[in-house]
Amino acid sequence: ILFTGGGMSATTYMTFLADGYLLSLNAFDAQIYCFGKGPSATTVSASPEVSVHGSSVLIKGTVTDQTPSGRRNTNGLLDFTLKGTPAISDEDMTDWMEYMFMQQPMPTNAKGVEVTLDALDPNGNFIHIATVTSDAAGMFKKMFTPEVPGTYQIIATFAGSKSYWPSYAETYINVEEAPPATAPPEYPQPIDPTWTIIGVGIVLLIAIIVVGFWIKKK
Repeated sequence: ILFTGGGMSATTYMTFLADGYLLSLNAFDAQIYCFGKGPSATTVSASPEVSVHGSSVLIKGTVTDQTPSGRRNTNGLLDFTLKGTPAISDEDMTDWMEYMFMQQPMPTNAKGVEVTLDALDPNGNFIHIATVTSDAAGMFKKMFTPEVPGTYQIIATFAGSKSYWPSYAETYINVEEAPPATAPPEYPQPIDPTWTIIGVGIVLLIAIIVVGFWIKKK
Protein backbone atom coordinates (compact mmCIF):
# COMPACT_ATOMS: atom_id res chain seq x y z
CA ILE A 1 0.00 0.00 0.00
CA LEU A 2 1.40 3.40 -0.98
CA PHE A 3 0.45 6.62 0.73
CA THR A 4 0.74 9.86 -1.23
CA GLY A 5 0.14 13.47 -0.33
CA GLY A 6 -1.65 14.28 -3.59
CA GLY A 7 -3.50 12.69 -6.47
CA MET A 8 -2.87 10.81 -9.74
CA SER A 9 -4.92 10.58 -12.89
CA ALA A 10 -4.15 7.01 -13.98
CA THR A 11 -6.96 4.47 -14.34
CA THR A 12 -8.12 3.25 -10.93
CA TYR A 13 -10.84 1.00 -9.60
CA MET A 14 -11.89 -0.66 -6.30
CA THR A 15 -12.06 2.77 -4.71
CA PHE A 16 -12.81 3.14 -0.99
CA LEU A 17 -13.17 6.28 1.12
CA ALA A 18 -12.89 6.35 4.90
CA ASP A 19 -11.70 8.75 7.60
CA GLY A 20 -10.75 11.33 4.99
CA TYR A 21 -8.54 8.96 2.97
CA LEU A 22 -9.13 7.51 -0.49
CA LEU A 23 -7.91 3.94 -1.13
CA SER A 24 -7.74 2.59 -4.66
CA LEU A 25 -6.00 0.06 -6.88
CA ASN A 26 -4.10 1.68 -9.76
CA ALA A 27 -4.38 -0.39 -12.95
CA PHE A 28 -1.33 1.36 -14.42
CA ASP A 29 1.15 -0.29 -12.04
CA ALA A 30 -1.07 -2.71 -10.07
CA GLN A 31 -0.33 -0.90 -6.81
CA ILE A 32 -2.78 0.11 -4.10
CA TYR A 33 -2.61 3.82 -3.32
CA CYS A 34 -3.94 5.73 -0.34
CA PHE A 35 -4.65 9.40 -1.09
CA GLY A 36 -4.84 12.02 1.63
CA LYS A 37 -3.13 14.97 3.23
CA GLY A 38 0.49 14.41 4.13
CA PRO A 39 2.51 16.09 6.90
CA SER A 40 4.77 19.01 5.98
CA ALA A 41 7.83 20.66 7.51
CA THR A 42 8.93 24.29 7.23
CA THR A 43 12.41 25.64 7.90
CA VAL A 44 13.60 29.26 8.00
CA SER A 45 16.91 31.08 8.53
CA ALA A 46 18.22 34.62 8.12
CA SER A 47 21.65 35.85 7.10
CA PRO A 48 23.48 37.59 8.60
CA GLU A 49 22.12 36.77 12.04
CA VAL A 50 23.74 39.94 13.41
CA SER A 51 23.54 43.00 11.17
CA VAL A 52 23.84 46.77 11.37
CA HIS A 53 20.80 49.06 11.31
CA GLY A 54 20.14 50.20 7.76
CA SER A 55 21.34 47.01 6.09
CA SER A 56 19.19 44.14 4.75
CA VAL A 57 19.05 40.46 5.70
CA LEU A 58 18.18 37.48 3.49
CA ILE A 59 15.36 35.28 4.80
CA LYS A 60 15.30 31.81 3.26
CA GLY A 61 13.94 28.36 4.00
CA THR A 62 12.14 25.29 2.73
CA VAL A 63 8.75 23.59 2.79
CA THR A 64 8.92 19.81 2.33
CA ASP A 65 6.68 16.78 2.28
CA GLN A 66 7.17 14.58 5.36
CA THR A 67 5.11 11.56 4.29
CA PRO A 68 7.07 8.53 5.56
CA SER A 69 5.97 6.10 2.84
CA GLY A 70 6.78 6.07 -0.87
CA ARG A 71 7.20 3.88 -3.95
CA ARG A 72 7.85 0.16 -3.46
CA ASN A 73 9.63 -2.15 -5.87
CA THR A 74 8.64 -5.68 -6.91
CA ASN A 75 10.29 -7.05 -3.76
CA GLY A 76 8.02 -4.97 -1.59
CA LEU A 77 10.89 -2.71 -0.48
CA LEU A 78 10.81 1.06 -0.62
CA ASP A 79 12.67 2.60 -3.54
CA PHE A 80 12.25 5.99 -1.89
CA THR A 81 9.99 7.85 0.53
CA LEU A 82 8.32 11.20 0.08
CA LYS A 83 9.87 12.47 3.28
CA GLY A 84 12.13 15.41 2.49
CA THR A 85 10.85 15.96 -1.06
CA PRO A 86 9.56 19.45 -1.98
CA ALA A 87 5.99 20.42 -1.18
CA ILE A 88 4.17 21.04 -4.47
CA SER A 89 1.12 23.18 -5.27
CA ASP A 90 -2.29 21.52 -5.54
CA GLU A 91 -2.63 22.40 -9.24
CA ASP A 92 0.68 20.66 -10.03
CA MET A 93 0.19 17.70 -7.70
CA THR A 94 -1.16 15.20 -10.23
CA ASP A 95 1.74 15.65 -12.66
CA TRP A 96 4.23 15.64 -9.78
CA MET A 97 2.97 12.38 -8.26
CA GLU A 98 2.87 10.71 -11.66
CA TYR A 99 6.50 11.74 -12.07
CA MET A 100 7.43 10.47 -8.59
CA PHE A 101 5.54 7.18 -8.70
CA MET A 102 4.77 6.24 -12.29
CA GLN A 103 7.91 7.10 -14.27
CA GLN A 104 6.28 10.01 -16.08
CA PRO A 105 8.32 13.08 -17.22
CA MET A 106 9.20 15.55 -14.51
CA PRO A 107 6.97 18.64 -14.82
CA THR A 108 9.15 21.59 -15.80
CA ASN A 109 6.87 24.34 -14.51
CA ALA A 110 5.78 22.90 -11.16
CA LYS A 111 5.39 25.41 -8.34
CA GLY A 112 5.75 25.05 -4.62
CA VAL A 113 3.43 26.38 -1.93
CA GLU A 114 2.71 29.80 -0.45
CA VAL A 115 4.65 30.80 2.66
CA THR A 116 3.81 33.80 4.84
CA LEU A 117 6.79 35.64 6.33
CA ASP A 118 6.15 37.77 9.42
CA ALA A 119 8.21 39.33 12.20
CA LEU A 120 7.93 40.69 15.73
CA ASP A 121 10.16 43.73 16.16
CA PRO A 122 12.02 44.63 19.41
CA ASN A 123 8.98 46.60 20.61
CA GLY A 124 6.56 43.71 20.09
CA ASN A 125 5.03 45.16 16.93
CA PHE A 126 3.79 42.70 14.31
CA ILE A 127 5.28 43.14 10.81
CA HIS A 128 4.01 41.32 7.72
CA ILE A 129 7.10 40.98 5.55
CA ALA A 130 5.73 39.20 2.47
CA THR A 131 3.94 36.16 1.09
CA VAL A 132 6.26 34.14 -1.14
CA THR A 133 6.00 30.90 -3.12
CA SER A 134 8.54 28.11 -2.81
CA ASP A 135 10.01 26.62 -5.98
CA ALA A 136 10.08 23.05 -7.31
CA ALA A 137 13.04 22.35 -5.01
CA GLY A 138 10.98 23.43 -1.99
CA MET A 139 13.00 26.61 -1.35
CA PHE A 140 11.87 30.21 -0.78
CA LYS A 141 13.70 33.51 -0.11
CA LYS A 142 13.04 37.19 0.60
CA MET A 143 15.13 40.27 1.44
CA PHE A 144 14.08 42.19 4.58
CA THR A 145 15.29 45.55 5.93
CA PRO A 146 14.61 45.96 9.68
CA GLU A 147 13.32 49.41 10.60
CA VAL A 148 14.73 49.74 14.13
CA PRO A 149 17.67 48.22 16.04
CA GLY A 150 17.10 45.25 18.35
CA THR A 151 16.17 41.56 18.25
CA TYR A 152 13.59 40.36 15.70
CA GLN A 153 11.62 37.12 15.69
CA ILE A 154 11.12 35.89 12.12
CA ILE A 155 8.20 33.49 11.50
CA ALA A 156 7.62 31.45 8.33
CA THR A 157 4.14 29.89 8.10
CA PHE A 158 2.79 27.39 5.60
CA ALA A 159 -0.99 27.42 6.14
CA GLY A 160 -1.48 24.01 4.53
CA SER A 161 -3.24 23.00 1.33
CA LYS A 162 -5.45 20.24 -0.05
CA SER A 163 -2.36 18.03 -0.11
CA TYR A 164 -0.45 18.94 3.08
CA TRP A 165 -1.08 19.78 6.67
CA PRO A 166 0.28 23.15 7.90
CA SER A 167 3.67 23.79 9.49
CA TYR A 168 5.77 26.75 10.58
CA ALA A 169 9.27 27.66 11.76
CA GLU A 170 10.99 30.54 13.58
CA THR A 171 14.39 32.17 13.71
CA TYR A 172 15.92 35.30 15.26
CA ILE A 173 18.16 38.12 14.09
CA ASN A 174 19.80 40.96 15.98
CA VAL A 175 20.16 44.44 14.51
CA GLU A 176 22.81 46.63 16.10
CA GLU A 177 23.02 50.42 16.12
CA ALA A 178 25.06 51.79 13.26
CA PRO A 179 28.36 53.25 14.52
CA PRO A 180 28.42 57.08 14.68
CA ALA A 181 29.86 58.81 11.68
CA THR A 182 33.45 59.87 12.21
CA ALA A 183 34.68 63.32 11.15
CA PRO A 184 37.42 63.31 8.53
CA PRO A 185 40.89 63.85 10.02
CA GLU A 186 42.17 67.41 10.08
CA TYR A 187 45.47 67.92 8.33
CA PRO A 188 47.64 71.06 8.90
CA GLN A 189 47.23 73.58 6.12
CA PRO A 190 50.38 74.01 4.04
CA ILE A 191 52.14 77.38 4.52
CA ASP A 192 51.93 79.68 1.52
CA PRO A 193 55.60 80.53 0.70
CA THR A 194 54.67 83.62 -1.34
CA TRP A 195 55.03 86.16 1.45
CA THR A 196 58.16 84.45 2.74
CA ILE A 197 59.76 84.82 -0.68
CA ILE A 198 58.63 88.45 -0.93
CA GLY A 199 59.95 89.16 2.54
CA VAL A 200 63.31 87.59 1.82
CA GLY A 201 63.48 89.54 -1.45
CA ILE A 202 62.76 92.81 0.34
CA VAL A 203 65.43 92.10 2.95
CA LEU A 204 67.95 91.26 0.24
CA LEU A 205 67.05 94.42 -1.69
CA ILE A 206 67.47 96.57 1.40
CA ALA A 207 70.78 94.89 2.13
CA ILE A 208 71.99 95.55 -1.42
CA ILE A 209 70.94 99.22 -1.21
CA VAL A 210 72.67 99.67 2.14
CA VAL A 211 75.85 97.97 0.96
CA GLY A 212 75.81 100.03 -2.25
CA PHE A 213 75.27 103.24 -0.34
CA TRP A 214 78.09 102.35 2.06
CA ILE A 215 80.48 101.59 -0.83
CA LYS A 216 79.57 104.87 -2.53
CA LYS A 217 80.37 106.84 0.61
CA LYS A 218 83.71 105.15 0.86
